[in-house]
Amino acid sequence: MAQGKQKFQSRKPAKKAAAATSSSACRGPKKGGRVIAPKKARVIQQRKLKKGLEVGIRKKIEHEVMMKASTSLPKKLALLKTPEKGAKKKQTGSKNQP
Repeated sequence: MAQGKQKFQSRKPAKKAAAATSSSACRGPKKGGRVIAPKKARVIQQRKLKKGLEVGIRKKIEHEVMMKASTSLPKKLALLKTPEKGAKKKQTGSKNQP
């Protein structure tokens, strides 16, 4: 056997694998919080209850603030609500027809 010759040739990574790793690295981290879903049904139920209570409390506070603001102002307080996606489509369809 000649000296300086390698027994095994080194394998190069496949083109598909190299392209997949480089494209995912370019994207960067995803936005938003990371939540790991619990496996226990009891914990899931507790989280649903907690979220429902938080929503209820927030709505109650917003309603109280609105009522206090409307009583203290000389003009009537009007709240603007964003139209729903389905309602928007129905309105545009009715305008097109005579």
